[in-house]
Amino acid sequence: MDPAITGYLSWVLVLSIVFGLAAQFSRFCLLGGLSSYQQSRDGRRLAVYLAAIGVAILATTLMQSVSGIDLDNTRPMYRSPDFAWGRYLIGGFVFGVGMVLARGCPVRSLVKVTQGNLQALLAVIVMALGAYAMTRTTLYATAFLPWVGNLSTNLTSFGIQHQDLSSILGGGRGLYLTLALGISALLLFVSWRWLPLCANWLGWLGALSIGVVVGLAFWVTGGSLGQAASDAAEMMNNPQQGLGLQSFTFSAPMGDVVYYLQRPTTFAAITFGVVAVAGLLLGSLISTLVRREFQWSIPHSWQEWARTVIGSLMVGIGSVLAMGCTVGHGLSGISTLALGSFMALAAIMAGAWIALRIERRWVSMCAPAGCTIPTSP
Repeated sequence: MDPAITGYLSWVLVLSIVFGLAAQFSRFCLLGGLSSYQQSRDGRRLAVYLAAIGVAILATTLMQSVSGIDLDNTRPMYRSPDFAWGRYLIGGFVFGVGMVLARGCPVRSLVKVTQGNLQALLAVIVMALGAYAMTRTTLYATAFLPWVGNLSTNLTSFGIQHQDLSSILGGGRGLYLTLALGISALLLFVSWRWLPLCANWLGWLGALSIGVVVGLAFWVTGGSLGQAASDAAEMMNNPQQGLGLQSFTFSAPMGDVVYYLQRPTTFAAITFGVVAVAGLLLGSLISTLVRREFQWSIPHSWQEWARTVIGSLMVGIGSVLAMGCTVGHGLSGISTLALGSFMALAAIMAGAWIALRIERRWVSMCAPAGCTIPTSP
C-alpha cells in the first residue's frame, strides 16, 4: 500500500465519520424536511438541509480560492459542457419518487441502519444492487443510453465552456464569487428564519459540519495529497480506482461497495465511495450509541416490504441516471454552482413532493378502512 494513497483514504475516512456523526444527530434528511413542511408547514428539518447547502457553497468556494483546485474537472464532471438535461430531470424525478416509497434517500437509509431499522437495511441493499447494475453492468448502455443520450445539449455550440452559473451568464471570477455568496446567503437566511439558532443549535452544528466536510473533501482530493495519490497510482500495475477531484455522494458509491465485496482482498477496489459509505456508517453508529437511540425496528406488513424494494430500486437506478443524489447533486454539485445539479435537485424535490401528496391523499381516502401513514423518515 502506497503511503500517499493510504493517507488519501484515511482523510476521506475521517471526513466521512464526521459526516455520519452530523447526519445522525441533526436528522439530516431532505425527505423528512419536505414531509414535515407539506404536512404542517414546519420548515425546521428542511432548514438543516438548506443550511448545509449554503455552508457547502461557501466552503467549496473558499477551498477553490485558497488551493486553486479546478472544479471543472470533478468526478463526476458537474460542470461538463455536455448539459444532460434529460438525465437530470428524468433520473432526478425517479429518484425523488423512489425515496418516498423507500422511506428515505441513501444517506438517511444508511443512518437508519445504524439505528436498528431493518427496513432501511433492505433499502440499502436494493439501492446498492440497483446502482451496481447501472454502473458495473451493461444495463445503462442497453436500456437507457440509446434514448436518454439524445436528451442533451452541448453548451460549447453556444460558446459556453462550462455549465456553472458564472460561465453561463458570461462572467468571470467576480461574478462567480458574487453568485456563490448571494446564493449561500439566501439559503442561510431562509434556514435561520425557519430554524432560529439559539433554540436549534444541534441542527445548525450538523449543517455546518456537513457543509464544511463537503468543501474539505474537494481540498483533500484535489490538493497536494490527492495529486500525490494519483501520481502513485500511475506507477502501479493495478492502479487504485476512484481517485480524482471529488466530494461526497452516496448512491453510486453503494454500487462500488457491492463491487468491492466481490473482491475484498483487492486494495485497488477501495474507492473514495467505498470509504465514504463505511465512514458514514461508523460515524452514525457512534452518534446513535452515544445518544442511546438504537432500537430494533421492522415492518409487519408485506406491502411495506414490497414498496421498500420498488422504491429502493428506483433510487438506485434514478441516482445513476441523474448522475447524483440528494448529496451528490444537492451538496457537492450545487457547491460548484453547476446548473445541472440545481436542475437535478429540483427534479428530486418535485418527484418527492408529488409522491408525498399522492400518498397523503390515498391515506385520507382510505382512512375509514384503517389505513395509516408512517411517520416521516
